[in-house]
Amino acid sequence: MRRAIRAAAVVALVSVLGACGGGGSGTDIPQDTQSPSKHPSTATTGLRLSVPSAFDGTKGWTQPASSDTHVAVAPTAALVVTVTKVPDGYVLTAKDLATGAARWSTTPWWPFDSVRNELPRPEIVTAGGKDYVALSISGNPGDGTLTKGTPTIRIAVYPTDAAGSTAAPLRTIDIPAQEPVALPSAQGALLAYFGDHQAVTAVDVTTGKITSYSTDDVGKPPDAEACRLCGHGNASAGVTSSGPLVRGGGNDFWVPGAWYSPSNVPQGAEAPGGYGEMSQTLTVIDDRIIAGWPAMGKDGRDSDARVWAVHDMSTGKVKASTTCAAGSPRGSKPEDVRPVFSADHRYLVYGILAFDLATGQGRCKGDTATDKGVVFTSVDKDGTAYGHTDGGDASAPVALAIDSGTVTVQPPGTEIPTMILENEAVYLSEDDNRYSVAVCPRR
Repeated sequence: MRRAIRAAAVVALVSVLGACGGGGSGTDIPQDTQSPSKHPSTATTGLRLSVPSAFDGTKGWTQPASSDTHVAVAPTAALVVTVTKVPDGYVLTAKDLATGAARWSTTPWWPFDSVRNELPRPEIVTAGGKDYVALSISGNPGDGTLTKGTPTIRIAVYPTDAAGSTAAPLRTIDIPAQEPVALPSAQGALLAYFGDHQAVTAVDVTTGKITSYSTDDVGKPPDAEACRLCGHGNASAGVTSSGPLVRGGGNDFWVPGAWYSPSNVPQGAEAPGGYGEMSQTLTVIDDRIIAGWPAMGKDGRDSDARVWAVHDMSTGKVKASTTCAAGSPRGSKPEDVRPVFSADHRYLVYGILAFDLATGQGRCKGDTATDKGVVFTSVDKDGTAYGHTDGGDASAPVALAIDSGTVTVQPPGTEIPTMILENEAVYLSEDDNRYSVAVCPRR
């Protein structure tokens, strides 16, 4: 089974570019004056993918499977960005999403030895309508025979509109490292670094500004009278331009000084002051939060059902919601589930959930007494969500029309895209020996 890769900066293992649409390998570094074609090659190759009917599995390009590099997709810039280790550092190479042709590459970057001894993964941060590539390394610069180094994370930020073969970082940013905490990850228009004891740091890649929120900042209740459990067991769940996203020890979550969840209760959910418990985690994708509220039944609280709501991270306002009997949206294989937007960010899928953020409509396709559950992987800009029935190895490919709620079984063997961009279906895999990346154009 293909393992799902992370959200808006989707990550996979990648190697040298291969041709699934013909026209060469795409491995040559472009000169500054080159401008690759925006139209995919129509030549045929050996690899054929059984794709949904909106796409053409006989055209496009592939990248062979390998464990030597990592790749991230920059959706706004329409690039596939890879990082490779060379003798004198790390090199990024950007290739055209539609054609696989090389756009630019960087000079090797090696600020100091990594304490992790592993290849860093590129993170794509979208800010001000532009994509940036952030590469982070953790180490102890200054460490010597007689001196102790300073635990540091250094972040190199690259613009995606670079050119040529010697692109350099737009800026580098240092933040204190707290091992073995994970390296910074993209969250909306920021990089977020979660430290020890619920501290969190926000990094603005466009300016280099660093904003740190301490354990005390996260632990402060928004309203001690209204939220008697807030401050006890608080956890940082994300970061926004207004402050950290905090999940309290009770039912509540908030951004200090900006908004408080009891003021943003979705329809059908338990109102503030009740004793139902929120979902154990808040899921964050870009500038949206997915939260599972206790649902109200005919005779009071229904302890099993949830109202799954999508909230705006900057205001807390509900953008869409749906009531679901399932206590978790992630199906029988939660490790394979991640939230995914459509190319225009109107639609959002997460496990058994599908939302239209323009109309506020939500769909829950969990397992029932009569129907199998459906776990969604990707969603197109026409509101068609693609996924599989939640039945293990016997699962079938399906499509959901979010507006009508109709589920349609796809032809046997149809491969569901990892993500769908404006004009391409993108397939990413860490354990498929046919490819690590495959891109098929829209018909």
